[in-house]
Amino acid sequence: MLVRSAAWLLPLSTGWALFCTLRATAWERIRTLHVVESYGFAVYEQLIHNEAFHGRFFQTVHRGYIDHWMWSGHRSLMLYVASWIYGLWPEPITLATFQVALVSLGCIPAFGLGRAVLGSAAGGCVGLLMYAGFPPLWAIALNDYQDIVLGVPFALAAVWALRERSQVGFAIAGFCCAAAREEWALTLPILGLAASGGWRPRARFVGIGAAVALAFAGIVWFLGRDAVGYETPMNTQMSAVFGHLPPIQRTWADADRFYLHFLRPATFFAVLAPLTALPAVGAFFVHLTTPNGSGIDAEWRGHIHHMAPVAALLIAASIDGFGVIGALVWPRRGDTRWQALLSGRGNPPQWAPLVLLAGLGAAFYVHDPAWLRMLRLQPTLSPFLAEPQGAAPEWALVAELPDEAVVGADQAGALLVSGFTRSFTYGESLDEKSRIGLREFDYCFVNRKDAKIAAAAEALGAKVVESTPNYWLYRFVKADRLGEN
Repeated sequence: MLVRSAAWLLPLSTGWALFCTLRATAWERIRTLHVVESYGFAVYEQLIHNEAFHGRFFQTVHRGYIDHWMWSGHRSLMLYVASWIYGLWPEPITLATFQVALVSLGCIPAFGLGRAVLGSAAGGCVGLLMYAGFPPLWAIALNDYQDIVLGVPFALAAVWALRERSQVGFAIAGFCCAAAREEWALTLPILGLAASGGWRPRARFVGIGAAVALAFAGIVWFLGRDAVGYETPMNTQMSAVFGHLPPIQRTWADADRFYLHFLRPATFFAVLAPLTALPAVGAFFVHLTTPNGSGIDAEWRGHIHHMAPVAALLIAASIDGFGVIGALVWPRRGDTRWQALLSGRGNPPQWAPLVLLAGLGAAFYVHDPAWLRMLRLQPTLSPFLAEPQGAAPEWALVAELPDEAVVGADQAGALLVSGFTRSFTYGESLDEKSRIGLREFDYCFVNRKDAKIAAAAEALGAKVVESTPNYWLYRFVKADRLGEN
């Protein structure tokens, strides 16, 4: 019993290493302002900041959207969890930490799934390696903060529950997965088809998945019954599909440079468990048919968060695929090969998962270093964050501004000012969300390239109080109400 329990130290320690490494990289990106999109990250932070400290979701840093938890039309119950956590540590790194922490916790169900289908701790290590060593997952986890990414560990947990034939586990994991964002809810009934056994257990899990999805839909309908202005983007996409198939927006170059990497170095084994991978088809289709510039692209340092269901379910399906091999080659006593295939479990000898683990370890050892360099990951076990080289000097100026100040910046610097209750991006949200323009500001970071904005600020009596290589920090007359800075 003690030995079996000690095996769980493997996913826990691996998850810790993954968490520390991804968090350190996220911290460097934030402090150097080299995030995926400062502007997109900023709107999440300000919405969550205002819910945490003022009890409602509203934002001024981004044009468009509605002041509601369904601000973009998406349904993410996790925004409430993120708001509570952010209220304890109100910084952008808190949101990134929440995201990479959940992704790192996926090591636990990945290990459990591997052990369930291969029958040993070595099999668990196979699942753990397939998850923690998968570079596209690293890139997705580092997509600033995107709520769809938060469903990744729960998707793995749902598949694990299927293999353990745990109806309660599947329902709980499925609901947590759906709570990340509504796209995940659609996957649950389909995922039930991947249950082991014949049509009866599959029908049972399909029903559970459908019930959970309906329960989630009921909750978000109730919480969002007063929201007007944005339909779910998924509704728009579905309408397009049923009206006429939207055109593919990607090229063969995208396939070679981006999509095929989701099958390397060993996730192509997912073809042996197609029902587990099936729910990812919808997310993949959306990614293929959404034009660049619409918040989705095929750039590894870009907006790839919609590939989160694809990555998670390919990993799960590839682990299941190894189980299919084990069941076919070493069926359990009394099972025909067909019965073994339906159950997804065989009785492989102890050495088989060890040989598989060694082969996969060699493949990942060769495959992953290039990704570490490309994503600039520095493996670490330390949770402590030091100021990175090249950190933006504007952060020090932001820390000195009064909390109640109204602050502006350009779109590239939006993340600098999104931790304030009201802040604007000049030339963008300011034009839509203010009737008085630059007079809104107490302070404004004006990019040195924006000479017209600087001249307009000076015409209103604003003075430069600090400067950096990229920005002038203007103090407006209105700031007198805040006292001296």
